[in-house]
Amino acid sequence: MTGADGGRLDLRRSRPLPDLMANVASRRSTGILAAVSGTAQRELIFVDGELRAARSNVEEEKLGSWLVDRGIIDENDKAMTLLVGQSSSDAPPLGHLLVTRGHLAQDTLERELAELATTIIRRAAEAPDSFSEFVEGTTKGQPDTLPGLTTAELILLAARSYPNLEDKRERLGSLGQIAWPSMTLETLLDELPLTPTEAFFLSRLDGTRRLEELVSIGSVSEEEAISIIYALRTAGVISIGDAPAASLAPMPSIGSPARGGGEKFSTVDESALSPDELAERERILKLADEAPRMDHYRALGLRRTASIDEVESAWRQAQQRFSPERTTEHHLKDLRGPFQVILDRAHEAYEVLSTPTSKHRYDKVLRSLENEEEQQIQQAKADHRISQEALEANIKRADELIHEGEPYLALQLLEQACKLDPRPAELVKLARLQLRNPLWKDRALKTLRKALEVDPKFVDAWLELSEFWRRRNNPERQRKALERALAADPDHPKAGQMYRQLVGQRDLERLIRRARSRQR
Repeated sequence: MTGADGGRLDLRRSRPLPDLMANVASRRSTGILAAVSGTAQRELIFVDGELRAARSNVEEEKLGSWLVDRGIIDENDKAMTLLVGQSSSDAPPLGHLLVTRGHLAQDTLERELAELATTIIRRAAEAPDSFSEFVEGTTKGQPDTLPGLTTAELILLAARSYPNLEDKRERLGSLGQIAWPSMTLETLLDELPLTPTEAFFLSRLDGTRRLEELVSIGSVSEEEAISIIYALRTAGVISIGDAPAASLAPMPSIGSPARGGGEKFSTVDESALSPDELAERERILKLADEAPRMDHYRALGLRRTASIDEVESAWRQAQQRFSPERTTEHHLKDLRGPFQVILDRAHEAYEVLSTPTSKHRYDKVLRSLENEEEQQIQQAKADHRISQEALEANIKRADELIHEGEPYLALQLLEQACKLDPRPAELVKLARLQLRNPLWKDRALKTLRKALEVDPKFVDAWLELSEFWRRRNNPERQRKALERALAADPDHPKAGQMYRQLVGQRDLERLIRRARSRQR
């Protein structure tokens, strides 16, 4: 094993396997992390910090034997496939050959690869008297990759399985440190398969609790609490230190450098606030959430009949009420993000309503929209449904509003249309509008996933999802989204270009060959 200086670097017994996995991922290294216990050697293959495959020299943990033992293929299928297809180091992996020869379906292969990989990783982490080492460099052959599993999930699995409690205590360090989550609880629950107990621990993090307090809460033993905190820390779900991070960064590939930005983590002790202060916090948070859906008049707190003078007055009041400088007040110090969202929305409304020409145009658009909505309501009362023609009109009108620079009104129309008829193309449009609001990233992600539930082969949704993960600095999920796009359409030019830019021409050609062979 070689280090950065070309010398041999021995990591034996230096750290638990889950910590080594997280370290390789954070350094975005390429190579093999070998975990050896007795005669068993299990290898975890990383490419640019992503855990791409897991393999083992234990016979029952090899893919062919695994599939035979589970009754999915027989020994003859296994032997003939290995004999015919595995004649060179650059030969396709066994799983791919079994699919192309018709011995099993692609979805069955993906499910079994996931099961086998998690078994190998769990056993590697559980193995007694084991040591691990990482060998940098490209790997020989083409292993079957792990679809649907992220590096963070697999590191979390390994950390849960690691049995040495003293090692876990040592890795955590002083229990006087403070713990805080890497993202909002809702996002973490959406992105990782957390257990109910892990989710409970996360819900107790407010940026002020020390590890010793976490260990004492709940109905679990101290040993179990230490194990849970160790697993969450190793997988990058929480951070620990002397003080909470300045911001919550999006969860990238596990261990990658945190970026600035994101919503502020609350450091306000709400139990010490007065009822009026709590009520004001609640009003501001609610307004920040609703602001992107408001029309321009509501964004300034005005009636539709407001004059330009009233618009000017409302804007001055908004600048005073929602200035980010108010975060110097003790009960508002963590609300800079919501204040900025409200003020930005009010400013956009002011820009439109403060001049007679643009205000007149907006009023005309608003009246037209209200008339259309009223017609739809009357029709719904008459026959309890909106006709397909009205739905198409909503979608058409939304497209026109986007073109006219009125995304807030278009968003409302598209939300209504997608509830009635969730079409992939319209869901992608809706997600793009939602992404204009930095507080709606999770909502946009759910919309994109809904589009792919409706049509798993809708390439535009996969491309938009890839862009979503690129902006969040998560190349692993970005790559997997592009692979699904090319699986649906191997000749899609934009998907091919994006994948080439991410991983290179050689990997693109290999992926396209596989995708085309599956479509035959």
